[in-house]
Amino acid sequence: MRCGFTFMELLTIVAVAPFVMLAVSALFATFVRDIPQATRLVQQNTTVLHLLDQLRRDVSEAVAVLEPADGEDANETTLLIGQPQAVVRYRFEDGRTVRILLSRQETSLPAEERIWAAPDAVIEWRPWVQEGRTFGVEIHSHIRQRVAGVVLHKLPGSYVFFLGGFGQTGGVR
Repeated sequence: MRCGFTFMELLTIVAVAPFVMLAVSALFATFVRDIPQATRLVQQNTTVLHLLDQLRRDVSEAVAVLEPADGEDANETTLLIGQPQAVVRYRFEDGRTVRILLSRQETSLPAEERIWAAPDAVIEWRPWVQEGRTFGVEIHSHIRQRVAGVVLHKLPGSYVFFLGGFGQTGGVR
């Protein structure tokens, strides 16, 4: 009866062990790095989708997309949506979006402030104008992800929201 390993068996184990460890370390790296990155990516995309749903509802109730008011910079970070009783202001800042409901007297109603935080989300907008009248808002969104020093645009999306709902705009020629 044998009580140990032969020299050939020991050499075989020493030769095969690094390959097994390499496979196990790749699996470990997946659990440590890739799965948390993917989870963060999905969470941020879910946040962006909730923001876009609220934006769609605001635009569908809108009567106009307004130019930024006095004291505000007229740039791509501020979207003003005129509704019958109030103005909704979206401010797209670094890593977060703030929605504030303003009365027609430009005072903030604190109960109507919402904040969506997505540090790697990029949201760009531009109004659709025809014959001097805004009839929709085009939104582009994506999540920036840095992988091995390269910035990737993940989960891109393009949306068009029509003022007053699609059926009330009279269509686009």
